[in-house]
Amino acid sequence: MTKPPTRRLILALYVLAVSGAEVSSVRGEPPRFLTVAPGIAHATFQVRPEDAELFSGHAFKIDLDVAELRLVPAGGPLARRSVEEIVAPYPAVVAINASFFDKEGRAMGLAVDEGRLIASGMQKSWGALVVDDKLARIVLGAEISDHLGHRLVVQGIPRLVVGRKVQQLKPQRAERTAVCAEDGVIVLVVSTKAETTAFARFLADPLEKGGLGCGDALNLDGGPSTQLMVKLPALALSLPGGWGVPNALVVAPGKR
Repeated sequence: MTKPPTRRLILALYVLAVSGAEVSSVRGEPPRFLTVAPGIAHATFQVRPEDAELFSGHAFKIDLDVAELRLVPAGGPLARRSVEEIVAPYPAVVAINASFFDKEGRAMGLAVDEGRLIASGMQKSWGALVVDDKLARIVLGAEISDHLGHRLVVQGIPRLVVGRKVQQLKPQRAERTAVCAEDGVIVLVVSTKAETTAFARFLADPLEKGGLGCGDALNLDGGPSTQLMVKLPALALSLPGGWGVPNALVVAPGKR
């Protein structure tokens, strides 16, 4: 549920400096991912588009053969909590916000975790991250025929990148949360305020052009919903956002 922010998410330069990863721009070196836990690599980025304002943020590359991905609800159907509160029981984790939500706080779109239905409001015109076993893909909601036939499903809108092509997107500048998926790898991305198309171009651009090389990318809830929690021995980050959310994409590192 993206609205004008009540509290602006700021990724301060000191966060980029102390995170241990390289800062890059679209015109410079590609983001350099450094392994921070088994199955999890992290990079920071700073993008200077020619036709939009600068934005920066964090990206996490997740190897689903090693790390575990879950969609964890905040509680009951109308519950909303911060990502930090949702993952409080986890000793080691990377987590971002996921589903949009309606005025009552109910998650919008289909949401499934470990074959268990979390939210049933399938949106055929929305995109969906679908995970089966250790393989992930982003599809149109209309392509999902069996709502409980997948290990994990979360919907979002719009699909930013489809088949390595940036889509025609509504101009809007906001904090961003997104996920890319291809086979056994997903990429979780959060950023400061970014114009929609400039952000999508960064996701789609190949590594040699300073992008993330995402073949398919889905926009998750942004604005004050955008938040990140990282609790790892090699990296700790907390980007709180502006309000509670109905669920979170949660990554637990693999065993060493």
